[in-house]
Amino acid sequence: MEFSNRDIERLFDQYNRNNIRSGDRVLVNMGEYKYRARVVGLNLDMKNKKVYANLKLRDPHKRHPIRVDVNDCLVDREGAHLD
Repeated sequence: MEFSNRDIERLFDQYNRNNIRSGDRVLVNMGEYKYRARVVGLNLDMKNKKVYANLKLRDPHKRHPIRVDVNDCLVDREGAHLD
């Protein structure tokens, strides 16, 4: 099955409800994990109907997931100046 760029962009926007973009500083909230990170890339998974965020952790000494569902992220307006 082939998708046009417009179809891919539409799916990306549909599965990325929080409008997260590469370069955004985010707060990640995954149940027991709550931490800050920067988004370094996004991947569309059409099979599972998800967008995944690839993250760079603010504190590299912590052992948190660095690839998460983008819907577990919120743009961090308060902490953006800390990096």
